[in-house]
Amino acid sequence: MTEIRPFRGLRYDPTKVNPSDVIAPPYDVVGADAVKALHSRSPYNAAHLENPAGSERDRYAGAAKLIAQWNKDGALKRDAKAAYYVYEQRAKIPTGTGGSRTVSRRCFFARTRLHRPEEGIIRPHEATLTGPREERMKLLQATKTNISPVFGMFLDPSGDAKKLLAEVAKREPDFEATDAVGDRHRLWAVSAASEVKTLTDAVAASNVTIADGHHRTHTALDYLDLARNAKKGKWTGNEPENFVLMGLIPEDDPGLVILPIHRLIHGEVPGDILLQLSALYRVEAAPSAEAAWEQVQANRLGPFTFGLLGAGGPHSAHVLTARSPQAIENAMPQRISAASKGLDALVLTETILTPVFGITRQVLTQGKRVTFTESLTEAEEAVHHGEAELAFLVNATRVEQVTHVADAGEVMPQKTTFYYPKLATGMVFNPLD
Repeated sequence: MTEIRPFRGLRYDPTKVNPSDVIAPPYDVVGADAVKALHSRSPYNAAHLENPAGSERDRYAGAAKLIAQWNKDGALKRDAKAAYYVYEQRAKIPTGTGGSRTVSRRCFFARTRLHRPEEGIIRPHEATLTGPREERMKLLQATKTNISPVFGMFLDPSGDAKKLLAEVAKREPDFEATDAVGDRHRLWAVSAASEVKTLTDAVAASNVTIADGHHRTHTALDYLDLARNAKKGKWTGNEPENFVLMGLIPEDDPGLVILPIHRLIHGEVPGDILLQLSALYRVEAAPSAEAAWEQVQANRLGPFTFGLLGAGGPHSAHVLTARSPQAIENAMPQRISAASKGLDALVLTETILTPVFGITRQVLTQGKRVTFTESLTEAEEAVHHGEAELAFLVNATRVEQVTHVADAGEVMPQKTTFYYPKLATGMVFNPLD
């Protein structure tokens, strides 16, 4: 049973700030230049908290001081009544070939009780690194606030939650912003007892699979351990540290989109690369990167198919199609589940990157031999300009694959999923008091 609770959110006052100037992407998807731009957008931009300026020693304490000052200024205000917060995003989704389509999706923010992965209630799908966890811990210890939310998926077979979220979205929003790329963000506080019960009951009937925010979840668990140990036996289980801020979305929401993450290969490439690949894959030349990508997408449900850019020169493109499902099965680690064996990104690693290039899962996490992009255009340009020797085009992981891997009690390698759009930081904060 997943336990969620309404909470008294800490929110920007739209009469004191320009909403569009204060929201920000989460900390892990913005580079240094983007952080500077967000900082300059408004002295109250949430990036001042998520990615605080200053020395390593002072920056997190500085974020805590900013929260206190923004409260004093009236830019932030704590809600008097506990609520769930319905959140709607309307975003343009890149198609990978230079175009885009617009999607809408609705979730809601709640305090969600933390559980260890082995309990099977709050389930990760991706591995984490210690570095980001240490950084997030410093911020959490300093601010005692969940600045940005975890993103979790739950089953809603009755459709009750989805129906209520749609009804709420017909109302006048309490907060509305448009971000730097033109995506729209709207928020409603929901405190009516019947509506709170509908959402509480819907999530209680399901477990939750983490879509985004694995490092934040692990950090919250570590923070919970510290708080519980400090109490030395006086722990009730109702303390706010037992919960984490989470955006919760029905798993079948049509706006739940995962983008592909293509692999850029750096360093030495075998001279007989196409010959080596032909052992497991049928190798065919394609007239362009776009044509190769179209063929890859056409085979998203099988057989395993990858695009390859640069193997015959910087402007070349090939399509790799698995010759035999059984041969791919035999090349995969036998200890993993059928769900994991069906992941395109993992098949690429185990049947191509590791045996042909010596790039193991561990090497992947180092970010030197392989880098990543969600953009076909960026992948193509990286090869054209010599910034990468090759690019492998990989189909996006499907939502049901994420949950099936979680059902098997396994986690995916990093950079297997890229949920888009990201939940904005600054819609609501969760003070842990």
